[in-house]
Amino acid sequence: MDATRWRNNLATYLFLAALVTMLAACSSMNSTSSSGADSADKTTAPTLYRDFDDILLPSEMKIDDKRTYIVEGSGVTTGILTIKGWVDRNSLLTFFKSAMERDKWQEIASFKSPTADTSSILVFQKTNRTAVISIHEELIYTYAEIAVAPSAKSIGGGLYQD
Repeated sequence: MDATRWRNNLATYLFLAALVTMLAACSSMNSTSSSGADSADKTTAPTLYRDFDDILLPSEMKIDDKRTYIVEGSGVTTGILTIKGWVDRNSLLTFFKSAMERDKWQEIASFKSPTADTSSILVFQKTNRTAVISIHEELIYTYAEIAVAPSAKSIGGGLYQD
């Protein structure tokens, strides 16, 4: 009889342990799903502006300081800002086309390369500046090089027409 009683107690304890585990799992699923939208908002970093105050950068990408050269002088910021991250090249092209349009840049040209390891290029212009965005993939990261320079409009050239 002791063996039977011992088995009954063991079965009862195992049943209770399984029940507590399932309740704890359900409880954690409910708390995750109820605050899922909140936690998604908190973990998604916002897009941001950096050295160029009218060129939006995607939050998934980080600035590559070794490949960035910014020059500020007489109220104008020019140079090359390089960002890198684990981002799909096509989604990055779509992001920049949309963001630049919102920031009142006019798209002058776009060249989408047939392969990911060669550069796709976007060219934009405002009244007094030109921006060239080159996007390419390397072994680990996707890189975007954003080059901004004064446009040649002041000397009679430039692509932008009023």
